[in-house]
Amino acid sequence: MSKPRIFLNAASSVGYIVAVSVILFILYRYLLLTIGIEQLGIWSLVLAATSITQIANFGLSGSVVKYVAKYAAMERFEEVSVIIQTAALTVAGFIGIVLLAGYPLTRWILRLVIPQSSLSLALGILPFAFVTFWFMAISSVFLAGLDGLQKIFIKNVLLVGGSTLYLLLCVALAPRYGIKGVALARIVQDLTFLLFGWVLLKTKLHGLPMVPHRWTLSTFKEIIVYGLNFQVISLMSLCYDPLTKALLSKFGGLSSVGYYEMASRLIQQLRSLIVSANQVLVPAIADLQERLPDRIRTVYRTSCHLIYYLALPMYSMSILSLPLVSRIWIGRVERGFVLFGVLLSVGWFFNTLNGPAYFANLGMGELKWNVISHVAIALFNLALGLWLGRSFGGIGVIGGWAVALAAGSSLILLSYHFRHRIPFGELIPPSSGALTGISIIAILAFFFIMRFRVPSKDPAFLSALILVVFFGAILIPLWRNPMRRRLASWIVDDMAATRQET
Repeated sequence: MSKPRIFLNAASSVGYIVAVSVILFILYRYLLLTIGIEQLGIWSLVLAATSITQIANFGLSGSVVKYVAKYAAMERFEEVSVIIQTAALTVAGFIGIVLLAGYPLTRWILRLVIPQSSLSLALGILPFAFVTFWFMAISSVFLAGLDGLQKIFIKNVLLVGGSTLYLLLCVALAPRYGIKGVALARIVQDLTFLLFGWVLLKTKLHGLPMVPHRWTLSTFKEIIVYGLNFQVISLMSLCYDPLTKALLSKFGGLSSVGYYEMASRLIQQLRSLIVSANQVLVPAIADLQERLPDRIRTVYRTSCHLIYYLALPMYSMSILSLPLVSRIWIGRVERGFVLFGVLLSVGWFFNTLNGPAYFANLGMGELKWNVISHVAIALFNLALGLWLGRSFGGIGVIGGWAVALAAGSSLILLSYHFRHRIPFGELIPPSSGALTGISIIAILAFFFIMRFRVPSKDPAFLSALILVVFFGAILIPLWRNPMRRRLASWIVDDMAATRQET
């Protein structure tokens, strides 16, 4: 894949995240006013409980990206068509069976973590959650096919359109039907992804039939081996968000789950803004693995420098802005939301630094340490969540999750550098020293001012003031950083390539 194409896909991914972030900001603010924080927490818990059916996914979406990119690079498009159809039919069949069989288990789990007063409402929307999860699982295969064909721009346009539709449907249905209206809107959104994902995929791969029907055992065996590593990751992921929300409901209550959901989505969208630009390396590295394997190290080093250049100031800004965001989004400075956001920002920052190594492993098909890392995160989260939750309540649960996330993720980066004999000095470029210093000073000043602020001063006002000072201080180092010049050159190259194509 050419550098301009990589940049186009990365830029479209960033644009998608920005658009979806705005939509989610409006949506959650509207839902807070319409259905309330506790019902938002219930919907979040129900979706988390439904995710146990991921055990039937086999990680085939990850396999689709890998093998579609591989065979497309060889121009073997018949195999590409069979891979997509086999994966889609496998996921649809097995997920459907597990959803039916797992329904009683999910009801039992909800009875354990949801208070009796809210249980009937949760059980009432459970079937809606199961339907939307089935649609989402199938559509994920089609969207992965677009990724593998390096049509990430098209996929992102579809995702923005579906998210906009979800917002509009929530506005139309939530006032009348409450949380069931939100569930119905989600079903329509995921059905849209499924249908339009297949149509768009078919326009780019003419060998696809009108309806997926071709399934071959040989193709299934080929993609399942790679996918089973993803399946282990999926199973471990059940000890991430679902377990965290279950522990938070037990030790902190449904309101805490709702505020955690909002803080988590905020930080996850910020993380996605950075990681999605890096995620395009999976098909790119899979392509290089077939043609120019010697260039992988150069791509990895550049990716590390880019991630650090983007992640450090952006996560710093997320911490500094939390009181202001709380005032705008919730209507007041909610202490739980702010503390959750700080802890999640720290945990996801260290996780984000491991992104280049994680995606390089995916592209090369070396998934051992990715799997080990996810197992470690899951075990740490369970142990720390129970221990700290009993001692410190909801804050302890989220603190344990942040530590587990940071520590477990670091195993990927450490193993990658040792295996490929890459000096750790290549991870953080010397040119980013000023960025590092300013970010650390700003965060320390933020905690000091918030801890010892004058009682009459609004935390949101202080947050805005610190943000302005931070932005002014960091602007010059950001501009002078060599990575800024490289980004500018990629934009110029991409615009020139686009003009040549047209």
